[in-house]
Parts: sequence; structure tokens; C-alpha cells
Amino acid sequence: MQAKASARRVSCSRSSISSVTSDSTARHSFPVLLESPPSPRLPSLLPYHGKKPSSYRFRRSSHYFIKALSGIAAIGLLVWFISTTNQFDRARFDISYLTYNGERHELIGDNYLPKEPMPVALTDHNGRTRWTVYIPENQDVPLTPSVYADLCSQSEDMAAHVAEMAGYGTLHIHKHGSDYYHVDKNFMDVKEAEGHGLLTGRKAKPQTRSWKSSDPITNTTSTEDILNTTEDAKSPEVCERSLTYVLESSDAGFGHTLLGLWLAYGLAVHEKRAFFIDDSHWYGPPSSPKIQLTTDLRAYGTYTTFFRPPPLPLCLSPPPHHKFPYPHSARHLLVSAATHPWTFGAAFTSHFSSPHKPSPLRQKHIFALLRTGHDALFHLASPDADYLSQRLSLLSNQRRSAGGPLIGIHVRHGDRHPWEAQYRESYLPLERYADAAHALATQLPTPGNASAAQPTDATPRVLLASDDPEVYSSPVFATALRAQEQILLASKTSFPAPQQPLQPIHKFVDESAGWEGGFYKDVFWGLGRAAKTARRGVGRERPGELALQLRGLLGRSYLLDLAVLGRADAVVCAASSVACRVLGVMVGWEGVVGIRWGDVDGDGAEGWVGLV
Repeated sequence: MQAKASARRVSCSRSSISSVTSDSTARHSFPVLLESPPSPRLPSLLPYHGKKPSSYRFRRSSHYFIKALSGIAAIGLLVWFISTTNQFDRARFDISYLTYNGERHELIGDNYLPKEPMPVALTDHNGRTRWTVYIPENQDVPLTPSVYADLCSQSEDMAAHVAEMAGYGTLHIHKHGSDYYHVDKNFMDVKEAEGHGLLTGRKAKPQTRSWKSSDPITNTTSTEDILNTTEDAKSPEVCERSLTYVLESSDAGFGHTLLGLWLAYGLAVHEKRAFFIDDSHWYGPPSSPKIQLTTDLRAYGTYTTFFRPPPLPLCLSPPPHHKFPYPHSARHLLVSAATHPWTFGAAFTSHFSSPHKPSPLRQKHIFALLRTGHDALFHLASPDADYLSQRLSLLSNQRRSAGGPLIGIHVRHGDRHPWEAQYRESYLPLERYADAAHALATQLPTPGNASAAQPTDATPRVLLASDDPEVYSSPVFATALRAQEQILLASKTSFPAPQQPLQPIHKFVDESAGWEGGFYKDVFWGLGRAAKTARRGVGRERPGELALQLRGLLGRSYLLDLAVLGRADAVVCAASSVACRVLGVMVGWEGVVGIRWGDVDGDGAEGWVGLV
């Protein structure tokens, strides 16, 4: 028993020693492995667990990374600089333009700019396509009416073309095109284009204008004299924004020019633009022989033949090639009768009228613009101003002595027919004018007592003006007074018939020509020329001094008639006539919407309207 027990103790002690030995070996085996030499195997891609990376290796990697990044940045900066330089060069020389037949041409170099006025497309410094209006410096200005009209239509096409290139759809272009004060971001003003070097070799020279007149007060007054008399204008500069109205038109009538002139002045005041008048083609021959031989632009004479000099702004007019008619956002806008459809067209009417109001209330704002121009510009020159004052004084004295209101009547015949369908091929009966004058006389207040109306049997004193001399001799107006007797339109009956020689073969003698039937544009353009020459063509010959004198007398007569009728107690006329709408401006807004302005044109007439 003891032997077996001792054997078990021996085995147990051996197992204990064995386990202790194995535990000790297990505890000391890991440090032994660390102290052993490294294995010749390849380095691991993953870091050993629990081991920190070497700081030297990190610094070296960061250094390489920063150097690589700096190199990439330097290369990118160089590429950007080169591309920007190329864009700058391309901006100066890449130009395209539209010709009058609508073809698009690409141009390289400043020497190949178009020789005629037209819109051009160019690339700015940012690589963006812009457009402007190019007028050569050696171009005769102002341009002819047809060229101004073409310039507007060409500019519209160019604006739409550039907008499409910028990614704008047709709906976007149409929407903003109908906005009168829409600013085309693709348009670049000439001054800006020259400042960026896009149109090089041009030197802007401001214009000065010395108005001359038969009035001794203004005969020696020039733009420089007026500017130097003000403290704020010791060294006048070019106006920041301006509007220039060009007095030239293929329309022989004076009334359309008056409305356009007044409306342009009112618009300039509304938009805070300096206002200038250019009458160089209205009285003087253009410097170009081509224009002189093919077109008659001199309609009536100088502006100061009819009016006192206009108010002069305290700045100078811009150079001619800085002024153009489109777009309206241009810094220096130019307006003429040929550009009325763009400046005073549908967008203008939509912006300045109230379509939901009845006519003429819807055009109250437009009327205010016209009235602003009338008050500033309608001041007759001498000697007509002196005669007007004497005439109005005489009529006022007769009115006080005879009693009854003074009713002005204007009758337009000639090539202007009524809007009323029944009389579109003829003229309104004169009795309609007389009846309307009597009806207005009974509605007007008694002089000196605005609250009391005229008696129903009040007999008006009629002041008559007409372009047809035969109207004055009509029995309907037997007791009427002429509005003015300074300048009268004569008929054939006023002159003796020319005596033809009795010889069988003799030189033909032209018959005397009068104004029977009223004002006709062909008769106007033929003034001062032989009948055979006048019949060959209208507007193809430069008028002589005699023709200009006759046209000047005709214009002065027209203005005197309007000036006297505008001072009457009430006016009766047909709104289809431009003179009637001019008289509405003279009467004033309260008179037009009240009882001082009577329109006798029936169906189809809308009452007072502005430019039509």
C-alpha cells in the first residue's frame, strides 16, 4: 500500500514539475522570439500591430507630396495665364457682323471692320460674345432715314442671334423684347467697347452746336457761351446719358415732326438724359455727294427759322459714332421719324399707357410727356412771336366787345382722309364742324364766371384754319375769322391766268399752281421747281433756296394757325389729322378729357391719341 502511494506521489510531483516547466516556457517564449534575428521574408504591406510609424518616413512622404502639389498648381496657373492671354487677343480681333442682306461675316483684324454702319458681334475678355453698334468715324452723320431704320432692324436680329448663342430660348427673347426698359446684358456700349480696346483707333470728340437765329438776343449765343456763364460748368464734359432728336423725315407734314420732337424731349426728361436737336440735314446739304444727288432731306429749314433755340444742357453732346437708335438702353440714344416704330412703338405704348382704361384716359402719361416737350420747345421765333402776341391781343379785345366764346376750327383736307368709314375716300361735311362748334359754345362757362354756363342761344365766334383755301370761302364759314393773316395759302383764283403767246410755235408757259384741295406731299416736294421737273420724281433733287423759302413760309403759316387756335376757348377738329392731336396737347389734358377739345371724326376714331 505504501509502495503504491509513494508511486502516485512521485508521478504527481513529476506532473507538477512538468506543468511548471511548461508554464515557464510559455511565459518566456515571446521575449525570446523578439530578440531573435529578423526573418529574411519581404516586408509586410500592413504595419505591425502596436508599432508606431517612423517620423522620418512621414516627413519624407509629406515633402514629396507638397512638391508634387506645388508643381501641379504651377502648371495649372501657367495654362490659365496662356488661355487668358489668348482670350484677350481674340477679344480684340474676333469680330462678326451682319450685312444688310442678313448674311453673317467673320472678321479678323481691325482693318477689316465694316465700312458701313451696322451692328457687330465681338468677344470680350471673358470669352463671352457681346454685340454693339459700329458707326465708322468718317461716316456722314446724321445718317439717312432709311439707314437708321435698317440699323434698328439689323440690331434686333443681332441681339436675338447673340441671345440664342448664350442659350436663351425664343420665348425668353420675345418676353424681354417687349419690355421697354429691358437691359440686354449681351449689349456693350461703344464707350465701354473702346475702353476695353475692342474697337481701337477711335478718338471720341464731343460736339458743340452754335444756334443762330434772327432774334438779336440769341443771334450771338452759342453752346460754349451759355455753358461758361454757369458756375457748375466751367469745364463741361460729355454728357453721361443723352437723347438726340434728328429733324429729318420723308414725311412732308410738320405735325408728325412736332409730336415726335415733343415726345422725345419729354422722354429725355423722364429718363434724366440731356436733350439735343440735330437739324443739320433739315437745312444743309450732307457732305457726301451720293446723299446730295439721291435724297432730299432738307424739309423746311433751320430749327431757329421757326422756334427759339432749345434749352441747352450743361454738358457736351457725345461724338456722332456714340449715338445710335437701338437698343433703348444705349447710353446716347438717337431718335428720328424713321426710328419712331422702335422708340415710340408697341413697347413704349404698353409701358406708358393704361390699357384697361377707356380712351383717351389710357394715354394720360404719354400726353404728359408731350406736354412737357410742348412747354419747353414751342416758342415761336421772331417775327412770328411778335405777330402772335398782337393777334391774340386783338382777338381778346374783340371777344370782350362782341361777347360769346371763341371756338377754333381746324379743317384738314388734301391727302389726309377721315377715319370714319363713310368718308374715308372723301372729307367730312363742313356742317359737322360748325354744329360741333355751336354745341361746345353752349357748354362753356361764361367769361368771368366759371360756375355759369353760356346761354343756349350763344353765338360762337369762329377762328378758322385750314390747308384748303376754298374752305375759307365756304358759305358755312361766311362769318368766320382767319386764325392768322400773316401768311396765307393762295389758290389759283388769286393769280391772273398766264397769257400764252399767240404764235403757233411758242415756249410753253406753266399754269399757276395753288393749294386747291389742301396739302399734298407731292405738291410740297415740288415747291420751287418747274412743273415738268416736279412730275418726274419727288425727293430726287436737292431743293434750291427758293424752294426752302417757300417751305419755310408754309411751315410758319402752319405753326401760326396752331398757336392761335390753341389759345381759343375750345377747339373743334378731326382726330385723324395730326394737327388736331397737336391742338389737343396745346389745349391741355383737362381740356381734352373735358369740353375744350371736340373730335368730329366718327366711327373708327378713338378720340385723342399720340403718335399713330
